[in-house]
Amino acid sequence: MPELAFKDLSLLFEENKKIKPEVNQLVKKYLKDLHPRGWDIIDGVREYIKNNHFLIEAPINDPSFGGFIRSTNTEKFICYINTNQRRLYQNFSLLHELFHLIYFRKITESLHIVNVGLDSDSDERKADYFASLLLIDEHELISFYTGNENQDKDIFQRIILAMARFSAPYKAVLIRLFELDLIEIEKLEELFDKKVDLEKEFQALGLDPYVVERSDVVNFGNLEKLMDSNPLPNLAQGVNKQVFSQVMSYFSPEKDGDL
Repeated sequence: MPELAFKDLSLLFEENKKIKPEVNQLVKKYLKDLHPRGWDIIDGVREYIKNNHFLIEAPINDPSFGGFIRSTNTEKFICYINTNQRRLYQNFSLLHELFHLIYFRKITESLHIVNVGLDSDSDERKADYFASLLLIDEHELISFYTGNENQDKDIFQRIILAMARFSAPYKAVLIRLFELDLIEIEKLEELFDKKVDLEKEFQALGLDPYVVERSDVVNFGNLEKLMDSNPLPNLAQGVNKQVFSQVMSYFSPEKDGDL
């Protein structure tokens, strides 16, 4: 959520209060019934989507574009993540898309695009909040942030450490900390719009900068292979092949940055 500004937070907090009970239940339901056993949150979500849908990853040079869901002629969807973003933003986009795949399957348009920033649509707000609650567990964050091992660090340093611990975006961590009464509104206002050199801050704390780097992974997984090995009737198979060609075309050099 790099484009979200402090001025947007009043509306965001108001909306979060309304949807928190529902979204909390959806997070618990996912963890209980759907999350692959033995996997951490991010890798488990990736496995769930790969096993139940089509996960593709490729870089598009557009920092505001997180990903999309593309319908097919089956119950499976194509879930795309923009790997030109920092990994922690990719994580957030992945969990945002998970919400749509399991709880909001009635995607009426053929292409559902996810952008960063505050979205007034109620289902998009729920998807963002779902991603935040799932990525940054309440009890683990409280324990980590208030733990004795971090008491010698100032607030800003602890925020950077929490980003590394949860592989979560800077502003997502700040919002969770405020909603859990771990930082005051004055500190939130001071830090929220602050321009942060993440690589420099991670290096200063001796942290691996992996999560704040771009991966630029290109991975179309087994999308085409699955289409070939599980053929539909000729007409439907032809339509799915056409969809695959369209998706591939999004990543051609002349399209880069245009979405």
